[in-house]
Amino acid sequence: MTTQLVVLLGAPGSGKTTLGRMLGGRGWRFREWELELLDTWGSRENLIAHKTEALAALHQRVRDLAASPGPPAVYESTGLSDAEFLDNVVGELRTLVVRLDVSLDEARRRTHRRPRGEHLADDDAATRRIWNEFTATVQPVRPVDVAIDTEQVGLHGALELVIAEVDRAARAP
Repeated sequence: MTTQLVVLLGAPGSGKTTLGRMLGGRGWRFREWELELLDTWGSRENLIAHKTEALAALHQRVRDLAASPGPPAVYESTGLSDAEFLDNVVGELRTLVVRLDVSLDEARRRTHRRPRGEHLADDDAATRRIWNEFTATVQPVRPVDVAIDTEQVGLHGALELVIAEVDRAARAP
């Protein structure tokens, strides 16, 4: 069965965007949704003020992209603001949910090194807060198809694991 959507689920610094870009380099349909949201709404503050409207529009665009013909679409999420969307899309589309795990120390190192303004959580306090919330409320309960410790296997190893899972799903009856 052909996978329509790959959800990269993880805390800030877990490697979601980097892995998404790598999958995009392999021809998969990855969009930098955070950048598009910031561009559409003009600022983080305005986006947060219109969060419900912004997420509804984003989720419809993700559904439309994933449902259209082509290689898998890739969507990155912490699973915090869009838990209901994730619950629904797994039932609507052939979806592979991949959780990317990372320690808080490594997440902080990674977010500190990345370019500012490309993510909704750029500062150390936000990284800590979201990482803590993710590990307390998403990681222990959100069903996933595969969990990858990106510190242990690296992002190139994670790339190969995700591709292998999608290939395996395509061969399944």
